[in-house]
Amino acid sequence: MSDEAFSEQMLVGLTPEQREAVNSHARRLMVRATAGSGKTHVLTLRIQRRILEGELSPDQVLAMTFTRKAGDELRKRLFRAGIRDVRAGTFHRAALTIVTRYREDHNLRPYTLESHRARLVTSLATQLTNDGEMTIADWQLPRVEQELGWALSQGLTGVTYSKSAKKLKRDSPLPTPIFAEFIDRYIGMCQAKHVLDFDLLLREAITLLQTDKAVRDGFRHTTPALFVDETQDMNPLQFSLLREMAGDDPDLFCVGDPNQSIYGFNGANPQLMTEVLQTWPDTQVLDLTRNHRSTASIIAVASTLLEAGAKGIVPAREDGEVPLIRAYDTDTDEANAVATWLSNKHSAHSSWRSMAVLARTNRELERMATALEFANIPFERRGADHSPASDLVGTREVNRRVVDAEHPDAVALSTIHRAKGLEFQHVACVGWAEGVLPNYNAQTDVQIAEEQRLAYVALSRAEQSLFISYSKAKDEPKFPNREQSRFLTPVIEKVKELEKIQSPLTGDARKNRLAELRAALDANSPQG
Repeated sequence: MSDEAFSEQMLVGLTPEQREAVNSHARRLMVRATAGSGKTHVLTLRIQRRILEGELSPDQVLAMTFTRKAGDELRKRLFRAGIRDVRAGTFHRAALTIVTRYREDHNLRPYTLESHRARLVTSLATQLTNDGEMTIADWQLPRVEQELGWALSQGLTGVTYSKSAKKLKRDSPLPTPIFAEFIDRYIGMCQAKHVLDFDLLLREAITLLQTDKAVRDGFRHTTPALFVDETQDMNPLQFSLLREMAGDDPDLFCVGDPNQSIYGFNGANPQLMTEVLQTWPDTQVLDLTRNHRSTASIIAVASTLLEAGAKGIVPAREDGEVPLIRAYDTDTDEANAVATWLSNKHSAHSSWRSMAVLARTNRELERMATALEFANIPFERRGADHSPASDLVGTREVNRRVVDAEHPDAVALSTIHRAKGLEFQHVACVGWAEGVLPNYNAQTDVQIAEEQRLAYVALSRAEQSLFISYSKAKDEPKFPNREQSRFLTPVIEKVKELEKIQSPLTGDARKNRLAELRAALDANSPQG
């Protein structure tokens, strides 16, 4: 079979928009793709098409993702298509290659890569506290590490953090001047120890590309084509790396969905998709609006959480039941009800592995694990493979109390963050109450907006059926009168609308509809 015939065969079943994204000869292309629109499939096919048609050789391609698992999956898809030698991995992996190659070429001592920043933060905090330079208590360390990670992901130093913290009204874990000094001391300590954490690794690669012409020209010569998956997950530091890699006239393909940007804790900002267009203003923009995953009812409900409603999302499947929304007095009642719902789905011949329970935090999942274990429902706890924070060290935690980890037929228990990129036939979304979703830590408009996108991601994981619940938790002292999530208000309204549309007609309405149908049949009959 010729390359041309095989290339055409690859396009079978694609929508016109998907075909255009694969076949476009635009040098720079931004694809904005809704949930379930096949964006990674399109990216993979575009790489295949360009290699098969001789536009690129495999070793000229660098495809950047945000998790090791996503990079592995992309390589597997290309391997199955007979394409080898395409580099596909995380931004951090690309940065590590640049830094390592430079140091090897110049006979320089390699850096030590520290995957757990907490160890470095604890070491520095202990040293500064013992020396009397700062006082940082153990209970402050998690917040210090978190804010340090955010600052570094933005490419900030102590001085620039002070300005940004004031402008953005950041809740610094220490007085702002002290924390700004801590940032600089942290960077200095890592330099002295010849250690890089993941963000400092990106910074080192950026510096080399900016300051060393041989590094910059060499990279751009050997890697003329850049592909970025899940572009909405980029943070400013990763965007800086992309910009230095790409130069002024890149061969660039980006795909992403700003409505699924949920990694603000990692510094991710959906506005960086717009920044791509501003940096390279002749970039062509295409929209993938057809959702191939979910039923029309699920799409309608999930889309109420988007800023401008459905935004033209087109369902590929019209069938499906109306999502269920339920409120319970206690957390235990909620967990038991979800277990019953899952059991009913299983009784209707759905496999356990086709189901998932998604929650904002691990606390809700612990309650669900107890209820599922009591109901003798096999379950699996999903690890953090889908978080950009685990680029080089992705983990997967498996609850072995009930299931075999290698061949599980089990319900997936996952936080929403960890479920991003996954899909299940039946999804239960639990804990939709104020203080949980949105989380009580979300205070600013920006944080609430991200919580709303997180809620959208949860609902859009479902293919066939959706169960949304919360508990008033009257037996919990901390939240004696918990209210339903503000995100439920438009969802409930849409569900009521769908129920009305799908409810069977009775009485005069039924008689009138039958009369209309008979009249239409008579008008179209051969004797009419």
